[in-house]
Amino acid sequence: MATGKITKRTVDALKKGKIDTFLWDTDCKGFGVKRTPAGKAVFLLQYRLHGGRAEKTKRFTIGPMGSWTPDSARTEAERLMRLVAQGIDPMDALRNSAGSRAR
Repeated sequence: MATGKITKRTVDALKKGKIDTFLWDTDCKGFGVKRTPAGKAVFLLQYRLHGGRAEKTKRFTIGPMGSWTPDSARTEAERLMRLVAQGIDPMDALRNSAGSRAR
């Protein structure tokens, strides 16, 4: 598991392979970037709710490099981790906000 500070330079240096390649940030726990076999870089957050190791790990896609910068994606990951700390699943929060806008 590769770790390091996620910056534009480290994302650009992340090589694509036959499978997804990950880099996990050393400053923000759970924040990472995934390089797909097609070469696309996507920021994500990996987290567990409530039960710690007993809970299943979840991954929330923040968005692709280009739409997000490493700094803006890290800020979003920190915001999402505050939700997790309150016991709120970011995926549920996203679904609920999307549903309320559709009405």
